[in-house]
Order: sequence, then structure tokens, then C-alpha cells
Amino acid sequence: MFLKGRDKGSTAKLMPQSDNKNRTLSIISANLRISGNVVTDGVIQLDGIVDGDVVCDDLTLGESAVINGSIQGSSVRISGTVNGEIAARSVEITRTAKVTGDISHTSLMIEAGAFVQGLCRYVETSNPKESPKLTKNPKPNVVATVKDQSESKPSSARAGNKSTASGASDKEQQDSKSSALKNPSGKAGTTGKKS
Repeated sequence: MFLKGRDKGSTAKLMPQSDNKNRTLSIISANLRISGNVVTDGVIQLDGIVDGDVVCDDLTLGESAVINGSIQGSSVRISGTVNGEIAARSVEITRTAKVTGDISHTSLMIEAGAFVQGLCRYVETSNPKESPKLTKNPKPNVVATVKDQSESKPSSARAGNKSTASGASDKEQQDSKSSALKNPSGKAGTTGKKS
């Protein structure tokens, strides 16, 4: 959207921390909403809303902040809401944070009371100053199986007959009742008069 000269499929690469000379603080206030990606090699204090990906060296997300997209950086501190994947060397999630998405990290700290829904993945990097990269396939392979209910029930229950406390099935009890009503001889268990 904002990167007209770049290929849409390309991903931003972060420079190692020692090469990063730009430590300028960019502030996105609470009354600002950005639709698009935010990319910088500096530091961001975000209190507004970003509908897009955020790539920076250091990110501090305030309590009122919302990011609807992925985060990639060196150090990330989250107190607001993130709906997307996070990839950073150091991730700190405070008690007021709400994160829905996978987290790739080298160091992770989650305070009690924080809401995190997703997979937390430790990523070992060869260079300690290098940040983890976003995964191409963020969803783990999940296989769901359904247990066949008919195998766990007794054979009489599979045929539709439920056993009662007396040991006779419902079908057997119904058969005995219907035959008793048809039996005019007046034997025990009938509702007719004795002759």
C-alpha cells in the first residue's frame, strides 16, 4: 500500500543491533489510526491503532494500543492488544496485554494476568543480536480424530436396547407388556379380569 516501489511479497530484514545507528523515538499517539505497514529501524512507542504489520528495532505497545497484524523486532514490550504473530529476540507481555497469535522468541516474559492465545516458540539464533524471523507456516499441523462411539457401548446398547436395573432390556419389557395386554387368560401381569 505505502511501499509502491517494493515488491509486495518481500519481507523486511532487520539489521543487527550493533549496526543500527538510528535510535530515534517515533510516537504514535492514542488518537492516531494507521492503515498499512509501519517500518523503521528505530524505536516506536505505540498508543494508537495499526491495521498492518509493524517492523522496528524496539517496540513499546501502550495499554490503549491495538495492532492488527504481525510484529517483527529486536525487543518488544506489550501492554495493549495484538492480533497477529510476534517475532522478536526479547518479548515482554505485561498483565494488561491481550495477545492472539504465535510468538517466536529468544527471551519471553509473561506477567500474571496477561491473556495469550497462541503458540510460544523458542527460536535459537546463531547470532545473539539477530532477531527471529516470522514463520512462513505459522499454524502447527493438527490432526483431530473422532472416537467411534459404537465400539465403546455394550452389544445390547448398539442394537438400540438399553438395559434397566432389573437386567431386562427396554425392548423385552415392551414385548412383555404388549403380550400381556393381548392375553385374555388373566395370568399374572395382565390388566384384564380373572375368569
